[in-house]
Parts: sequence; structure tokens; C-alpha cells
Amino acid sequence: MLSQPTRPVLAIIGAGSMGLAIAHRLGPGHHIVIGDVSTENLTKAEASLKALGHFFTTCKIDVSKKEDVEAFAKTAEATGPIRTVFLNAGLSRMANDARRIYETNLIGTALVIETFSPLIAPGGSLIAVSSLAGHMRTFDQHILRHFATAPISKLLDHPEIDLEGDPGAAYCFSKRGVIVRAQYTAMAWGRRGLRINTISPGGVMTPMVLEVLESPDGAWVQGMIDATPVGRIGTSNDIAGAVAFLAGPDASFVNGSDLVVDGGTLPTHLYNAEEAPEWTKK
Repeated sequence: MLSQPTRPVLAIIGAGSMGLAIAHRLGPGHHIVIGDVSTENLTKAEASLKALGHFFTTCKIDVSKKEDVEAFAKTAEATGPIRTVFLNAGLSRMANDARRIYETNLIGTALVIETFSPLIAPGGSLIAVSSLAGHMRTFDQHILRHFATAPISKLLDHPEIDLEGDPGAAYCFSKRGVIVRAQYTAMAWGRRGLRINTISPGGVMTPMVLEVLESPDGAWVQGMIDATPVGRIGTSNDIAGAVAFLAGPDASFVNGSDLVVDGGTLPTHLYNAEEAPEWTKK
């Protein structure tokens, strides 16, 4: 579809169920530029967006490749003023080896932040998806500072980063890296009238989570879902609501924050629910 010249741009990287939920929630009034590494996902996204009359452009993008990110950003910039960037491209612990997880989740996030930094219109924001996994272990301050400040060319050069190691550890490390990279960026962006925040979903029913549930690690994920105090798994619409808040005027003072959207799973992990004071149970 053709866009009106003055229509602000909503750039979405990751056209799965979560990306589409964001597109439908925030898309009205915008031209959506949506990208994904999967041609199948883009085809489904095109049909879904067209059916509801959105203005949109689809692009193939692998966020671990600088040239892909730059091409996507140029398309978005040429379409109109970039108001919101939603970065949801990522690999799960089940999908690939540690190196590929780091390249997509961590390098990809850093590339998107760096590339879009001069392009987002004043008052705009970027929201990147991290994960509850980024909160589920203790990290040394040295590795966190490295994730936050290292140039992209050196981002994977650290003794605690094992590119041939456990994919689960790589997933946790890379997702914590997304959070601290955004936090560090927030200082400079805030002075320029821009905001950057992250969202850490807990158990949200997406194709990726369904894949994990059906894998040998499924019991771990099911246990996390069962332990969620609100008594249900999350949905893509839950995440869309959180993103709508972070992208909107009510969050104009929210910058460099990570919003955990997990139904209360994290405090259940941090504190033994059986030891909770009685007043919390009433």
C-alpha cells in the first residue's frame, strides 16, 4: 500500500505473533514498516495487515547483518518520520547454537540501536524485547558493563562469553545484554528528546514458546507457567498493551527502564511464596 507523506512510521523488526499484535495495536495512523528474516512470516504479516487496511511495507531483514539493518532503516526513513521502533527479532535457547543466539539477540540489538539512533524523530522511542531469562541469574558487573559499553566489533570478545557453550546460558546472557545496552543508550538519547526502553516477557504463548513446550525442556517452561501468580500464560496482546504504554505520551518520563510483563513470575522466583507475609495473601 502507498503511504501518505506525513504519516509517521512504526518500524517493527520481527513479524511473528508479537510483532503483528504491536502492528495492529499501534498501526492506525502510522505507516508500518515491518521486517523479518522469514519469508513465511512476512507473507502472513502482509495478509493480516492488508485485511485490516493498514498502510505498510514489508522487508526481509537478518538483524545480525549490518547491511540488512541499514537497508531496513533506510526504507523506514524514506517512508516518513520514524516515531516508534519495536525490536522483537530474537532466537530462543532451543533454536540455535550459542554463537547464533549471541549474534542475533545481542549484536542484532546493538546494530538496530546504533543504526536508528540518528533516524528516530524527536519525541520518538525504541522498545526492544528482552526476556524474563535475563533476570533469572546473577551477572558480574564487569560483563554487564561490557554489554553496555563495548563497541559492536568487540561485543562478543569477553572471557565470560562462550560462543561454543550452552545455548541456555547464551540466551540468558544475551537477553540481559539487551537490557543494559538500552539502559546505557538512554543517557545520550534522553538528552536528544528520544527514549529507549525494554520489555521482559515471561511465559507468553507464541510459536517460539510452543516449540520449547514441546521440547525436552518443556517441563521447565510449564513449571514457570504453573508458578505464575495470575494463573495463566501471557498473550501477545498483553505485550502489545505494555508496548503501547511505553511508546505513548503517558511514558514520556520513562527512559532506560525494563518493564517485566510476566504475571508475577519473577517475584515468585526471587522470593519463596510460602514465606510471604499473611497480609499479601488476603
